[in-house]
Amino acid sequence: MTQRTASRLWCFVFLLGACASGAQQAAPPTGSGVSAKVASFDLVALRPQRFQVGLVDDHNRLVLSGGTVSLALRPPDRQTGLSTDRSIVVAAKFVPLAGQTTPAPDQPTFIANSSGVYRTDPLILTDAGFWQVEVTAATVTGTKRATASFEVQATSVLPRPGDPAPDTDNPLPGATGVTLAAIDSRADEQSTTVPDPELHAITIAGALRARRPLIVVVSTPTFCESRFCGPITESVAALARANRADLAFVHLEVWRDYNASELNPAAQQWIDPNRTHEGNEPWVFVVNRNGIIVDRFDNVASDDDLLEAATRIAS
Repeated sequence: MTQRTASRLWCFVFLLGACASGAQQAAPPTGSGVSAKVASFDLVALRPQRFQVGLVDDHNRLVLSGGTVSLALRPPDRQTGLSTDRSIVVAAKFVPLAGQTTPAPDQPTFIANSSGVYRTDPLILTDAGFWQVEVTAATVTGTKRATASFEVQATSVLPRPGDPAPDTDNPLPGATGVTLAAIDSRADEQSTTVPDPELHAITIAGALRARRPLIVVVSTPTFCESRFCGPITESVAALARANRADLAFVHLEVWRDYNASELNPAAQQWIDPNRTHEGNEPWVFVVNRNGIIVDRFDNVASDDDLLEAATRIAS
């Protein structure tokens, strides 16, 4: 998750350069080569969900961009550990991080400081337990393979599509006893407002009562270890500024007090509802006018993903 709250679901940590734009083609990484890192939160058995994976170098930096890769997802087996007979083989398409403007290559290509992951269409993982994914990438410099393990849970931990949205009364700027930094970690306490005020103009509870379609981004732009929170928050803010009075947009800051390791109660309703202190971020939740979550994005959502989601719930 973040520097203060480690998640058993999340070990996909990137250096600052991983989100740089204007990347240049690079040779395959040296040393031990390419590793796979699963970039999905809250995977659960027998429910349709997207699956995300990134390829990283020895320094944990994303290094592959563009095109599609092949994934072989191997479920657990009590006798052999992993089942190859029941493997799910599926294609995964490159998805850029929010805010990326440089077109990705048509074929998987090693890129210095790449800025995206590979994602499948929704699929069903049949068994709870520890799985393995093998990534096969036919790159411009030859075929590369990498594997990673990941956990699939029997039941979902966080709100998911089909669930009612939590009726969250999130604090807005000026709320008594709430610092601006607890509303947005980028806020300057010497000012009287927060960055992207359009994300802090209405409570989730208020939007639900008004039957307004809603996009909620849960992130901590200042303290997010993965460096994904800032770009995705800014992308949601850009949507909010695009004259969309029919929709509501809300940012929930993860930390009430980062130094004291204290989560915001509002964010906790969305990313740590069982109070396990194993939440994770960033998340984007898409809620229709009936107050039902219809989609969610964990970690990575492109600008196109977010625009399509906004257009869908506005119709």
